[in-house]
Amino acid sequence: MDIVDQDIGSYLEELTPPRMPVLQEMENYADKRDFPIIGPQVGHLLQQLVILTDARHIFEMGSGYGYSALWMALAMNKGGKIECCEFDPDNIARGKKWLAQAGVDAKVNWHEGDARDAMRAATGPFDIIVNDIDKQWYPEALQLAWPKLRPGGIMITDNALWSGRVVSESPPEDSTAGVLQVNRDAYDLSDGVASLLPLRDGLLVVVKKRV
Repeated sequence: MDIVDQDIGSYLEELTPPRMPVLQEMENYADKRDFPIIGPQVGHLLQQLVILTDARHIFEMGSGYGYSALWMALAMNKGGKIECCEFDPDNIARGKKWLAQAGVDAKVNWHEGDARDAMRAATGPFDIIVNDIDKQWYPEALQLAWPKLRPGGIMITDNALWSGRVVSESPPEDSTAGVLQVNRDAYDLSDGVASLLPLRDGLLVVVKKRV
């Protein structure tokens, strides 16, 4: 199921400016290997949120080879830090190489292993938390991360429409059930304001209330 009309998608692609060579290299790598990345349109949105929150402390649960982290690091002021989590040491090595090429490697710390364990050990508070781990763990990720998000901070969950499976899969598989649950849990937060943006594969954006 196409989340965005194909003609609208083409129009958005035309509006999106060319990327720096390292981002284009990362996108080419993803295309050749069918590796899931957020893409440049969501990358621009992440940069907007970094600027709006003046983010200095970001935690990313599920980082792959650092594509989304690079977008955020480029918009982050000097001295900011992004905590990246990834199981695969080869992806971490790729990420370190590409982030160094872009000149932002000093802004990123890598944690090898389960992002949930890394979040449990983190102290926070964080300005932005990005959730992009295995979908069946999405509800747990929200439970772990939300208390460590500062008031006024933003939590972003990728694949919130899960290629349309949130409305087409019955009964839902574990991954789809996790996406359905985290969407409902986010909208039910008494101290949060949630929006589900139909951009790319759906982006769940939740702002923590200040009071």
